[in-house]
Amino acid sequence: METQSSFALSLPLLAILLGVALAGTHLFGIAASSFLINEAKSFPRSRFWGTLLLGIAILWTLGITASTDLGEFNPIRNLLLLGVIAGGVLLWKLVPDFLSSRSLGFLLLLAAHPVLETTFLQHGVAKIALSLLAYGWALAGLFLVGMPYLHRDLIGWICTRKWRWDLVCWAGVAYGILLLVSGLLGF
Repeated sequence: METQSSFALSLPLLAILLGVALAGTHLFGIAASSFLINEAKSFPRSRFWGTLLLGIAILWTLGITASTDLGEFNPIRNLLLLGVIAGGVLLWKLVPDFLSSRSLGFLLLLAAHPVLETTFLQHGVAKIALSLLAYGWALAGLFLVGMPYLHRDLIGWICTRKWRWDLVCWAGVAYGILLLVSGLLGF
């Protein structure tokens, strides 16, 4: 079952956009490390971030459900849309622990699909780098949704030493530059 997408990004453009986003956010992580380390420690249990990210994930899921050809399930599309909303509200109300980690996991799982769809039947360094990123997002998303306490523990481990934080940020900058260069050069 495919979604009818009205716009699709080319592989080089997606590599450039994600490269700029990765490099930029990770450079910001280096520049404002003391502030962001404190924010990162409180992120997994933040009700604000959990609500915001869950809302985005619900809207994204509603958009997919509303625009996807459901085949023989088309007659119950409205029921499915209602189920997405009800599930999101119940999750927000009944599972407040680690809501931001879980919601981030939902978004990572949702974001992996369009990236993998763009890389389908492509070749080159950008395809490999984007595919690895998308599969990394999917794997991380599964862990964040299923075992969000690991996210808290990982953040705590990274934030205990400044060099670990910097290493993670520089790795993100390097991957972003790889995506940016491969997108600009078209390989």
